[in-house]
Parts: sequence; structure tokens; C-alpha cells
Amino acid sequence: MAESEPDLTFLNELYGEIERNPPALEARKLLTQHCYHSGWTDAARENLQQLRALDPSALEEEPWTRDLLQKSSSKATDKSASESGPSPVQVAAQKLEMVEGYQSLRLRAKKMLQETRLLQNFVSSPAGSTNPELRARFEAHDPDLNALVNGRVSSVLKVQQPGSARGIARQMEKDPEKAVDVAASDLEDVARWLRSHVTRTTAGDNDAIREALVKRAQALSAALPDALKKHPSTAMMHIEHEVLKRKYHSEETMYGDLVSDIPRAQFLVTDDGYGWDMEELAQAIKSNGGIMRNPLSKQMFSPDDVRAIIQHPLGQDLAALQIEQSKLSLGIREKTVDELDKMAKVFLADMSEDQLKSREVLETFIAYLATLPVTEQEALDKLRVPAVDSHTGMAFDTSIGEAVRDAQGNKLCFHKCADLLTQAVSHLKKSR
Repeated sequence: MAESEPDLTFLNELYGEIERNPPALEARKLLTQHCYHSGWTDAARENLQQLRALDPSALEEEPWTRDLLQKSSSKATDKSASESGPSPVQVAAQKLEMVEGYQSLRLRAKKMLQETRLLQNFVSSPAGSTNPELRARFEAHDPDLNALVNGRVSSVLKVQQPGSARGIARQMEKDPEKAVDVAASDLEDVARWLRSHVTRTTAGDNDAIREALVKRAQALSAALPDALKKHPSTAMMHIEHEVLKRKYHSEETMYGDLVSDIPRAQFLVTDDGYGWDMEELAQAIKSNGGIMRNPLSKQMFSPDDVRAIIQHPLGQDLAALQIEQSKLSLGIREKTVDELDKMAKVFLADMSEDQLKSREVLETFIAYLATLPVTEQEALDKLRVPAVDSHTGMAFDTSIGEAVRDAQGNKLCFHKCADLLTQAVSHLKKSR
């Protein structure tokens, strides 16, 4: 039998057709043939058995189908002949041996994972090899070792063909609180099943596997009610991180830990390609007054990212800050906004050496500020608007009141203060 390389994208399309249009006999025939000619005899046998249950004469013209079914029959006979009931003493001894072996296996897997990480670091260093294929071989073992360390032994030892997307969707509906974990487990099983039939793990294989997983996540989402449709994409985010070892713009967290080591419960990826420890990100946003800005790139997060951050269990407190900032915006009256706008325009237009006009309008505004209610003065001091320096692109990490006082104390030039105030006025008018 001449084996050919499996087409993972084609396989995923066949599974999709079977899901969408059962019984999809032609798709099942193509699936069985492709598995067999790719050397996946176990998968071909299983698909052939399912196909024959629907159409007993399917693929009779193919000579290899007879051999597949005969081997399956002989295996079943051998298994039946060898079965005998163990005694209670034997059962107890086997249980004890399994418990001890399970603990030993996890400890050995943890040690192997540590040693593999050291070897990966070595081959990536100038002193080590720069062979990408060697590095890929090390990385290919990470998912299985991680699964063993975390006690998911069955997912490593028994690689099964993926189940029905509708069946997985039903499991997610039964337990919505664990829906993300159910979807992630399914995607991990799909990835492991695909990889078990690939002789070498290369960048091309990973791309094909990722494409297949994206389609699987889409199929899960299509089978779910609206309230659960977002969970497969969240699960895909975790599988990219844990199984596909996706690279992010940030290799380390803000506290210096590896992004690859962030546990699932604390992990989040934003649209700009940064991987985050949500505990660190939430703290950074809180320290900046609730402004939804990337602490590393200094760019504002997208609306989708803002929703993902405040919906994350570790980011839910940030929603209150967003409400507080919104209330602060509404607490600044229109007349005050107009006064800020007028002052900013004078600052920008004043090119004189003594900047007398700027100082006069600033003193006038300071006097006006003193007449405002305490709540409005506090709003000006606490409100942080999403503004950046028009020349450098750096974010302004200051409130309106702080900027005005810094300009009065010559800590901030009038033109830069006007830059912030102009953006603040625009923000305040839009928030009405």
C-alpha cells in the first residue's frame, strides 16, 4: 500500500459535511478511503464499520476493506478468548499498583517536562543548535507531558477519533458553567487525534491543525444557543496557548513570568496579539484609573477586548470603574467643558515668548474652578480620558485637574496641556 500525506483540511471538511448532512454516505466513503491511503488503518477501520452499518455494501469493490474487517474480527476473538474474571485479592492488588503507578507517572512526567524546557532553552540559545526541526520535536511533546502532569492520562494514552460536534454542544448546554472546559477538552482531543497520524510535527502541520481546530470551533458555535456561542472561541484561545504554543508579542508577563506558564483561569489574549495574566492586567488598569489601555503598547483596547476583560472573572471589578468613569464624565457640566475648550484654543494659538494670554486664561479658569461644587471639582481631578500626545504617541496618564495644575506650576507646557484638553473636550462631548 502506497501511503500519502494526510490532508488535514480535507478531513475536516469531510467531518463537517457528515455533521451537516447525515448520513452523508459519499463523504463517509471519501473519509474512509483517505484514512486508509494515508496509513491510518485504525481510523479507516472504524469509519468503515460506521459506513457499513448504514450501507452494508459500501466500498465492496475495494479489496483492502475485507482485510480491515478481518483484522478487526480476529482482534475481537482474541480479546474474548483471553477474558477471565480476576479474584478480589487480585483486584485490590491491581488498584494499589495503579495508584502508585499513577503517582509515579505524574512525577516522572513533571521531571521530563522540566528537562524538556531546559533543552528547548538550550537549542534556542546561541550556544545551542538553531535547527528549527529539532526545536519543533521538543515542543511537540509539551502537550502530552502537560496532560500527564495534570492527571489527564487517558488523553495521552488513548487517542480516539473526535466525537460529534452536536454531542459536544449538548454536553456544553447541560453544564454551562463548564462549557469552556468541555469545548477546550474537545479541541485538545481533535488536535491530539490529528497529530497522532502525523509522523513529524512541522510548522505546516501546525497551521493545518490550527485551521482544522478553527473550523471545529465554528461547528460547535453553530450548534449552540446564542448565550453559549462565545465559548468555543474562548476555548480555542486556550488551546492555541496550551497545545499549539502560539507566540505572542509579549513573551513575559509584566511581573517577569513566562506567558507560556500562565494558568488557564488567569489567561487572556487581546486582539493586538498580547497574552495577559488577568490578575496583573486588572491591577494595571485599576492603577490607571480604569482607562482601558494596553499597559505595554499604550494603545487603547478595542471594544471587543474591553468586553472580554470586564467579563473575565478576574476583571469583573473593572466594570465598576467603567461606570464610575462614566458618572464622572456626566458630572462635568457643559459650561465647564466650554471653558476647557476655550482655554485649550488660547494655549494653542499663543506663540508669544511671555505667553501672557495663556497665563491670563489659565488664572481665569482657576478662579472659575473654585466656584464649582466639590463633586464637580473631584470629577475633574479623577476623570482620566483616553488621550495620547499628538507628537510622540505616548499616552497621557493624568487627569484634567492634574494637567491644569501642572501647567500652572510650569511642570507641563501650555501646548502639551492644550493637546490633552482638546482630546478631553472631545471625549466629554461624545459621552453626553
